[in-house]
Amino acid sequence: MKILVLNSGSSSLKFTLFQMSDETVLISGTFERIGLPQSIFSFQEFGAPNETVVADIPTQGAALDTLFEALTAAPISALADIPAVAHRLGHGGKYRETKLIDTEVMDEIRKVTPFFPLHYPAMILEIEECMKKMPQALHVAVFDCSFHRNIPDEAAIYGLPYRFFSEKGFRRIGYHGNSHAFSAIESSNFLGRPLTQLRIITLHLGNGSSSCAIKYGKSIDTTMGFTTVEGLIMGTRSGDIDPGLIPFIMDDEKLSTDQISDMLVNHSGLLGISGLSRDMREIEKAAIEGHERASLALNAFCYKVKRSIGSMLPALGACDVLVFTGGIGINSSTVRSKCLEGTQELGFIIDHEKNLNLAPPTMAHPVAEISAHSSPIRILVIRANEEIIMARECHDLAKAVLKI
Repeated sequence: MKILVLNSGSSSLKFTLFQMSDETVLISGTFERIGLPQSIFSFQEFGAPNETVVADIPTQGAALDTLFEALTAAPISALADIPAVAHRLGHGGKYRETKLIDTEVMDEIRKVTPFFPLHYPAMILEIEECMKKMPQALHVAVFDCSFHRNIPDEAAIYGLPYRFFSEKGFRRIGYHGNSHAFSAIESSNFLGRPLTQLRIITLHLGNGSSSCAIKYGKSIDTTMGFTTVEGLIMGTRSGDIDPGLIPFIMDDEKLSTDQISDMLVNHSGLLGISGLSRDMREIEKAAIEGHERASLALNAFCYKVKRSIGSMLPALGACDVLVFTGGIGINSSTVRSKCLEGTQELGFIIDHEKNLNLAPPTMAHPVAEISAHSSPIRILVIRANEEIIMARECHDLAKAVLKI
C-alpha cells in the first residue's frame, strides 16, 4: 500500500509518498510561499537528486495540482494507485485519535479553527481540495495531539472552574505528538530495550518547542497546553507567562483580544526578547558578538528547557533517556550544552567533545549519542520523522477499513 502524507502550513505544503511494505520514501518535498510571487516547489524522488521549481502557486489547490503532476510523472501511474492520504492536524476537538475524515469530523475541525487562525484555514482548504481531487482515496486525519491522549486528568486540568474542563474540554492537549512518539520509538530501537521498560524525556526544540514525559511508551505529561502557546519559550510564541499579566497589559496598552493574541503568538518568544530574530542561529551568532538581548533570549530559552526537564523527572519517577530533537535540538550544540548545565548530579552527564563535534543525524541514521560513559542517563540526539508516524497511523486505519 502507498500512503501520501500531507502537512499544510499557512503558506506551505509538505508531502511524502511512502511505499509501506518497506517504508520506502518514493518522493518527498515542500511547497513554500504559496500565494506569494515566485513560490518554491522542491522535491526529491527516491535515488534521484533534489529538484527545485520556482513558479507562482496561488492556492493550496494549485499546489496539489502541481504535486499530482509530479507524482504521476514518475512514482505512480495514476492517483488511483494511492488508496489513502494522511492529513496532519494539530487539534481534533472531541477527537483524540486518528479518524477517517467525514462531514462530522470536518465540522469538529472547523469548531477549533478560532484557536489556530494561522494554520487551520489552510489545512481545511487542503483537505477539501484533496478530497475533491482524490475522491477514490480514504482521507485520514492524524492529530498531532493523539500521542498525548493518555495524560491523566490531574496533569491535564487547569485551575479554573470545573465546568471549563468538563463541559468545554479546556484541558492540556499537547502537540508535537508525532515527533515525541518517533523519538521514543527510535530511543528504544537504538538502545535495544523494549519501549515498555523505558522512562524518557523528549525535548522537541524548534520554532515551536515542547517537552514530554514518556513512561513505558505513553505520554504522561507535556509542556504545551490547550493551544500551542503554553510551555517553553519559542521562536515567536511567549510560552508560560503569568495569566494575571494579560488583562493588565491589555488595559495598559489598550489592546483588543486579537491584538494581545497576535502579540503572544507572533511577536514574543526569542523574537520578542531579542528584538532581533526568531531564528536560533541568528540569536547565537549575535550573542557571540555581544548582543545583550540576544544573550538573554538564548539563556532564557535554555533555562526554561532545563526547568521543564526538572518538572518531568518526578512525573516519571526516574529517567532512562533524554532526547533532543527538532531543528534547534539537532543543530545547536550550544543549546544542548546550556540546557544541561548544572544537571550532572541529576544524572545528565554530557560528553562535550561528542556534543560539539556532532554531525546532525540524517534520515538514514536518525540517532546519535552525546552522553558521557559515566552518565547514568543516556542522552540522545534524534532527527524527527513525523511523516512516518503519520503514515503508520494512516496505514493501520486504512487496513482496518479496507479489511486487508
